[in-house]
Amino acid sequence: MTNHDSYINKTLRFLSRVKWKSLFLGFIFCFGILCFVTLASNLGFWIVYRNSLHTNNPSEIPEAEVAIVPGAAVYGKTPSPILMDRLVCGLELYKQGKVKKILLSGDNGKSDYNELRPMLEYMLSQEVKPDDIFVDHAGFRTLDTLIRAKEVFLVNKAIFVSQSFFLPRAMYLGKELELELYGYECNLRTYKKETYYLFREFSARMLAWWDIQWDTPPKYLGKPYPIEGSGMSTWKGSIPVTIPK
Repeated sequence: MTNHDSYINKTLRFLSRVKWKSLFLGFIFCFGILCFVTLASNLGFWIVYRNSLHTNNPSEIPEAEVAIVPGAAVYGKTPSPILMDRLVCGLELYKQGKVKKILLSGDNGKSDYNELRPMLEYMLSQEVKPDDIFVDHAGFRTLDTLIRAKEVFLVNKAIFVSQSFFLPRAMYLGKELELELYGYECNLRTYKKETYYLFREFSARMLAWWDIQWDTPPKYLGKPYPIEGSGMSTWKGSIPVTIPK
């Protein structure tokens, strides 16, 4: 091997090291920016939540037009513990006269999965007036639920019923959507996946922040249906076989 060839090989090895070092530093820089944006946006959510009116005591919540009860997992026709607690707390607000209407919002996008039917059946079994129950079949995400509450059901003031680890995201979205929203924390027990939900919310808040920045629309919108009068015509496929009298 000539001196010239040796020089070329050394140069190539040097350039190779520089290339990988630059890529590594670039990756570290991008990762650092991402972490900063994630932490900053999550801090923003907590600031909004801290300054909002939220409590686990219904007597401390002002009266509102409606209680928004978002869906959660169901097992067949049985609500999951998280969903059951939301229903119980939404009913409590109604019974105490804090709200006159209940808006049930959840996922009914598949023929074999329906969150709304067991939610509706529960409310009816607890002697909630049928006229006072509205059903939103397109509440696939919290963003969809709140946008549709404002644009479809024409809600101005509402109490959002959910667990404390989900509420910061809802309250942030409500503020950005210019909804007067109060939070009712319905942690009635310790949940099996509570730690998982706390970590998942970290990334979910990032997505919510991104959605707000880019004005992400809901999957479905539809014509206005004011949260007044009777909500029975919103039930659609979630109508129970027997409606309690």
